[in-house]
Amino acid sequence: MSDLIWVGILAFVALILLGPQRLPEGVEALWLTLVNLGRARQNLQPLDLEAARASWRRSGNPIYSLVQLYGVTEHLVELRRRAIRAGLALFAAAAVSMLLTNRVIEILIRPAGDLKPIFLRPTELFFTYFQVALITGLCLAMPYVLYQVLAFIYPAMENPKERSRFRSLVFFGAIPGTLLFLLGVAFCYTLMLPFALGYLRNFGSNLAEAQWTIAAYISFVVTFLFGVGLIFETPLIMFVMAKLRIMTARKYISYWRYAVILIFVLAAVVTPTPDPLNLMLVATPLLLLYGQS
Repeated sequence: MSDLIWVGILAFVALILLGPQRLPEGVEALWLTLVNLGRARQNLQPLDLEAARASWRRSGNPIYSLVQLYGVTEHLVELRRRAIRAGLALFAAAAVSMLLTNRVIEILIRPAGDLKPIFLRPTELFFTYFQVALITGLCLAMPYVLYQVLAFIYPAMENPKERSRFRSLVFFGAIPGTLLFLLGVAFCYTLMLPFALGYLRNFGSNLAEAQWTIAAYISFVVTFLFGVGLIFETPLIMFVMAKLRIMTARKYISYWRYAVILIFVLAAVVTPTPDPLNLMLVATPLLLLYGQS
């Protein structure tokens, strides 16, 4: 999954730097070079671009779809414009968040009690500091970034009915979605995180002393908070599926057994400790949210 994320990031950077007119051509040429390198190792003749396209078309290679991008460069121009605006907003928010990073790190460390994280490499604290600044900046810039994403999607709505439904989903989804995510983060920070950290700190304390590095600690806490925040989006997901007529109230009721199993599986994945109490701390609000939805 991380490889796909990095490929997406590199594609976005290439779109911004190369421009929409050159991006398909550049990716296609790069892929052709890699193909010919592989053929050279097998003592085969290199392919020209037309022969390669014909081969990609016959084999269903996704690279062939890049040929179609030549006809939709206007959409890529708009995407590039939106991406540049979102990137500048993220950069500005990250710069501003540098003023808050010390305070944010102190807040993240507070649930650990009197245990003070350490760092083992000279640059570990430095990179962790900037990682927290970037995450804080992303949180600050997220409303504007989401606006740019929605503004790019909105013109694809072809008729007034689709546009009205899209506006309704955005309006009734963005605000409740943000509130539910913040509720999940607050619930995790207040109840789950102190208990989980205490459990992990005391587990096997007669065998070894807990000394967590700052990078590992921040990564653990941020991942835990983010995961529980996403879990609390369950009612919103159910609402959107109902609005899109994928699910109905009758189906939700009839699938309650599967929902309970899925909720406990998700709780087990998100929960960093194997104890049943922490598992129930995640599963109980999800069960209540499912029932209220």
